[in-house]
Amino acid sequence: MTVAIMSFWPVHQAGIGERCHSARSEESRSPRGKMLRCAQHDKQRPARWSVLLLTCVANGALGADPAITFTDITQSAGIDFVQTIGDHKMTNIVESAGVGCAFVDYDGDGWLDVFLVNGYWTKELSDPELDPTERAKLAAATDRLYRNRGDGRFEDVTARAGLNRPGYGMGVIAADYDADGDVDLYVTNYGPNFLYRNNGDGTFTNVATRAGVDVPEFSVGAAFFDYDRDGRLDLYVGGYVDYDPSYKLYYAPDGFPGPTAYTGQRDRLFRARSDGSFVDVTVEAGLQIEPKGRAMGVAAFDYDGDGLSDVFVSNDAMRNFLFRNRGDGRFDNEALMVGVAFGENGEATAAMGVEVADYDSDGRLDAFIPDMTFTCLYRNAGQGIFEDQAARSGISAVMGQYVGWGGVLADFDLDGRTDLYISNGDVHHLEPHEDVVFRGDGRGRFADVSETAGDWMMQKRVGRGVAGGDIDNDGDVDLLVTNLDAAPALLRNDTPRADRHWLTVKLVGRPPNRDAIGAIVTVKFGDHSIIRHRATGGGYLSQHDARLHFGLGTHVRAERVRVQWPDGSQQRLENVAADRLITITQQRAKGGESR
Repeated sequence: MTVAIMSFWPVHQAGIGERCHSARSEESRSPRGKMLRCAQHDKQRPARWSVLLLTCVANGALGADPAITFTDITQSAGIDFVQTIGDHKMTNIVESAGVGCAFVDYDGDGWLDVFLVNGYWTKELSDPELDPTERAKLAAATDRLYRNRGDGRFEDVTARAGLNRPGYGMGVIAADYDADGDVDLYVTNYGPNFLYRNNGDGTFTNVATRAGVDVPEFSVGAAFFDYDRDGRLDLYVGGYVDYDPSYKLYYAPDGFPGPTAYTGQRDRLFRARSDGSFVDVTVEAGLQIEPKGRAMGVAAFDYDGDGLSDVFVSNDAMRNFLFRNRGDGRFDNEALMVGVAFGENGEATAAMGVEVADYDSDGRLDAFIPDMTFTCLYRNAGQGIFEDQAARSGISAVMGQYVGWGGVLADFDLDGRTDLYISNGDVHHLEPHEDVVFRGDGRGRFADVSETAGDWMMQKRVGRGVAGGDIDNDGDVDLLVTNLDAAPALLRNDTPRADRHWLTVKLVGRPPNRDAIGAIVTVKFGDHSIIRHRATGGGYLSQHDARLHFGLGTHVRAERVRVQWPDGSQQRLENVAADRLITITQQRAKGGESR
């Protein structure tokens, strides 16, 4: 039996052409029926009545569940990184756009390591009047890699790994692109990108120029995927804007020109060759469309179930792209036809990252995109059609107060239903917001549970990227959040277990796609069925744990685990015991279904 509880509250909404840079007011978090204030203009706005449907299921109301709880362990874990935008005042769109992070097991020891993208002082972007000593320090800033020691502590191995290379970083994705058995890193920058080939001995070599993927412009989101099903991982790189530092016309309270002041840059599709290099096939793939996009997030997934990886591009201040893979090496932009080009009200959104998951447990992959207003939650309705459910889900009513950047759709409390974490932060100023965590009911509704989710949720930061992964191998999903001009947050999931169980799946595909990018895993337990897909990226400019995580609720085993491999073949396991990591290796024979 299901009971729907309807509650109303006023939610802040800025007027047309205005932006509110406040987070929750000092006297009120998330909806509590009070007026919110705009920090920049310090005046009250009219309230807008919104509706949230909270669904309570027969086994107990959401409020009776153990509180989703995160603990900030950044300092105790030994992560001493502080992100820099190059100075201490946000004065341009480049400083605003970054940065991401990654959970990646670079040394193959079974423990997730942490990679953090960074900016640095550069003449074109940064304050020339900065104190010379501090300027020299910030000019030497680099991305950072922390090795997980397996005892709750991390050690900085950046210099030892050969990653202490300056660059104005944006995002990072990870995959074994050269099929040699270890994970490589692709870092997008304002300026030439880096392709760090893992040498297998704890060190990396930047081979971006040699491989043909250095991309000298302004790259943000990216994704590895196999679009032509030849087994090799291809690379899609989203271009953002053609930034002009001399352009100074803007609305004064914004502090600097926004994205509409600049033309977009061309996205790039690179097809992988057998020798580890790539060739630019953007034009021949039909991706050189007009107007150019302003890509922020990129996600590759099979939205229409035809076995081919498609590409979703979330664009800033313009329509999104959804490139349907035709299977002949070309793509068609179907975003308008399938309902994801614009937001729920038909407007072009200021879209940020793209997070893909089956949030409503209907067996189809959906897409969540944070933005500057109420976010977009594109539910895959089947037959190649999406519906924006952000308002109906209860997310928009909360997120109207924030600027959202990254999202993680995962089962934080192991109840078998997908929850949601969103990182927030102002877009034009170093004005902090709180992040938000929602508990999902498995049927498409979400409830804001931030107030009971731990002390971190009361902290304000200028959030950007966020990644999900199990850093301590205890079976639940932890988080890594990047914050501009501040330390990141490594959030350990301390949600009480009660009698709930879990299963983690590691996939090993046939070379050259050893990571099984594009695979879909379905886990059935009781009357529930959950799907997860193996992809690169996630959150905003970030990389999630490569292992796929499933909460099983009170079930002590999964009745069935089925893998649909990228080449279309399938494998099935029966009666799989819970509370463990299982590794599934793709069988040699193609076609059919094997047990």
